[in-house]
Amino acid sequence: MEFSNGLPPTRPSRQWFKRPWFIVLVLLVISWFGLPWALSFFGAESTETSFTNAPGLQPSLTDAPRSRLETADDPTIGSPVAPVVIVEFGDFQCPFCRAAAPIIKQVMSRYPEAVKLIYRDFPVAAIHSEAVSAAEAANCAHRQGAFWAYHDALFAQQAELSQELYLALAKSLRLESEAFERCLEQHLTLSEIQADFAEGIAAGVSGTPTWFVNGRKIEGALTLELWDKVIVNTLKNEFTSPGTP
Repeated sequence: MEFSNGLPPTRPSRQWFKRPWFIVLVLLVISWFGLPWALSFFGAESTETSFTNAPGLQPSLTDAPRSRLETADDPTIGSPVAPVVIVEFGDFQCPFCRAAAPIIKQVMSRYPEAVKLIYRDFPVAAIHSEAVSAAEAANCAHRQGAFWAYHDALFAQQAELSQELYLALAKSLRLESEAFERCLEQHLTLSEIQADFAEGIAAGVSGTPTWFVNGRKIEGALTLELWDKVIVNTLKNEFTSPGTP
């Protein structure tokens, strides 16, 4: 997971698996889910956060006002009336975001009517020199209705991010070249990216990817199995009243 403290960091953060909070979390996971699940948790290549009703794990999830996070102008995929809304704060140069992209695509394929995904920008510029430019390019593509194809292409060629790539991708996706180039040159989408970043900070985002599921924050790249737990738990909360057994 990539970290930011509002202002992008000047050096990488301490490894997450060496932090005291992670050790405490693992002990809680072992006590709740059992050793086999915990061992699979250790084997993950990126940060994963559990989403359950376990009282000991509840503090790792925080609430945020949904009305502030669920925007109408950011790129969206899924059913507009889905009961589960996932807001992602991402960075196109973040390797964990790249790893998460195909998994969230599987989630959307598995729950086409139950889940809506909203993508918002959180470029960590101090450690990702192309993050802002890549976000601008993706938002310029969004203006022409091609955000998700451009999103996938950026992650597929993450090691080659550059102005040349942004223009080449626009051409390969048959975007209107003059409008796309003007959008990039005049930074027409930069204010939108800055607004996303500021609202992410206000909501408690400190790194990428960060997800808000119906207003509840989860940090890191989750496996498909963990996403299943997240969505099933959220659906239960949506369709079961507090007094229902």
